[in-house]
Amino acid sequence: MLNTYLSYQLIARDIPKAIDRIGCQPLVDRETQYYRDNITKVRSIDEFVNDGRLFKYAMTAFGLGDMAYARAFMVKALKEGVSNPDSFANKLTDKRYAEFVSAFNFAKLGSEATVYSQAKQGVVKNYALQVDLGPVQEGFGHVESETTYFLAYIPSVKSVDDLMGDQSLLTYALSAFGLDPATETPERIRQMLEGGVTDPQSPANRSPDKRYAAFVAAFDFAQYGNQATARDEVLRGVPKAFVAESGLRMVRPDAAYVQGEVNYYTRNISKVTSISDLLDDPRLLSVAMAAYGLDADAETPQHVRELLAGGVADPQSPANKEANPRYAAFVAAFDFTRYGAATTSRPEVAEDAARFYAVKAELGLAKPGNAYFQTETAYYQANIGKVTSVDGLMADKRLYNYAVASFGLDPDAEARDVIRKVLEGGGADPDSYANKTGDRRYIAFATAFDFRAHGESATTYNASQQAVVDKYMRQTLEQDAGQSNEGVRLALYFQRKAPTLTNWYEVLADKALASVVRTAFGLPDSFAAADVDKQVKLFESKIDIADFADPQKLEKFITRFTSLYEINNPTSPALSAASVLFAQPRTIGVSTDLLLAMQQLKGR
Repeated sequence: MLNTYLSYQLIARDIPKAIDRIGCQPLVDRETQYYRDNITKVRSIDEFVNDGRLFKYAMTAFGLGDMAYARAFMVKALKEGVSNPDSFANKLTDKRYAEFVSAFNFAKLGSEATVYSQAKQGVVKNYALQVDLGPVQEGFGHVESETTYFLAYIPSVKSVDDLMGDQSLLTYALSAFGLDPATETPERIRQMLEGGVTDPQSPANRSPDKRYAAFVAAFDFAQYGNQATARDEVLRGVPKAFVAESGLRMVRPDAAYVQGEVNYYTRNISKVTSISDLLDDPRLLSVAMAAYGLDADAETPQHVRELLAGGVADPQSPANKEANPRYAAFVAAFDFTRYGAATTSRPEVAEDAARFYAVKAELGLAKPGNAYFQTETAYYQANIGKVTSVDGLMADKRLYNYAVASFGLDPDAEARDVIRKVLEGGGADPDSYANKTGDRRYIAFATAFDFRAHGESATTYNASQQAVVDKYMRQTLEQDAGQSNEGVRLALYFQRKAPTLTNWYEVLADKALASVVRTAFGLPDSFAAADVDKQVKLFESKIDIADFADPQKLEKFITRFTSLYEINNPTSPALSAASVLFAQPRTIGVSTDLLLAMQQLKGR
């Protein structure tokens, strides 16, 4: 009989293959098929708990199989959901209940709870999150405000002297091309700009650093004179380069949408003659506020009215009293208290606001309105289920952009061949392209759209379907291993749960986890009766719980556990304590690969 360490290694070294063997067991296969065939038919909590086979399968998947009898208990948990921190499931110490309720979230999703698709609703949720995350990224405020300043004042720059005379504009321009304003001398920059790039022997062209030539090509006063800054290379190209250099990850609306909003604004803004007119047209208001870095959807009409009615002449006006200077900038442009009906005929409103919005929206610095989100989401939900291949997803630009952006990736910046590799490799294989990059965004994307694993049905795999099946298989694998060696079951369970642990109190709340830790630290079972805080303090002194997120450190810890477990519970009386501790595959003359092969032959 193999000892605990080797038995664990035979399974742990290739979990997917071990799970496949479990899935082939007739009973497991039969119950899984029943679950797949029937779970989407369930439309209520009562239907769910009254189907004993379905409910038992789902409970088992979350390690709650022994509680499948407690239907009233689970009904209460399901009815209250997990949105409220004080809900029944959230208040339970055992987090498995909250995880279960999250998967079968009837409280939030109603009759659609069992068809909540990872590639559909999960992506929608991610997309909304990414849209919201953009403005809260570190550095976003600086990038947005500097871009607004650049867009406002760069058109007035007509010469090298003008650019050199505005340090803010010059800093922005240099930074956009990766040049450090702190180390560049005015003399050098002037020399570069005055030389232009038309002459191959100009200072910029002769420099081995190609960033100078790119910078001068944009601000080529030598070639374009006072029209240099009126070109798209400056008005759009420079802000695009600046945002790219910033490293911010932004969700960018479709170009057609942005142009449509700009066109609507320019056609209709002149019709606005009062504050009420502006507030009565949410579409115009959204563009106007977004141009100055504000989100109209996040503001109440009452607040916007107060801001506009107060103007900016009085230092104590509502706009001037706001900590965010964007409010004052917005009101200064749309100052109805000062300009009255002529407000919207001013260049600051009729032209500048549209230009600010267009550039900033294209760069993701202006949050798309709720209408855009709703439109794109509706399109995605209506069409993603029709996608049956990697080619199909990549062929539909709207679907592709939506899906890619939802995982914090920039559809415009990501090379399509890289995205194709991510999708074709899937997320299950440890050697897949996504997994080898180590980038969690790629891994999450490949997992959600795993055409390699699920083929044509990849975009219809449900969180309450495939995810539950996966959990059921893993639970069954651990239980199966535990029948011959409880130490192996504990090791596999710890391997699965440990990377998610954030504090030692979570360990103590889980009998199995606590048992593994005590064994690994050489502590007697009686130590469980000690003061909880003292237990935590001792554990903290021995290992940082964050180390369990490191696969190598986790494996080292489990190796220690399985070795010590074998000493306390020997599978072979002939083995000494020392032989157990040193019974690694390399030292006993038989490789793990050979043992695994032997086990497979035995199984046939």
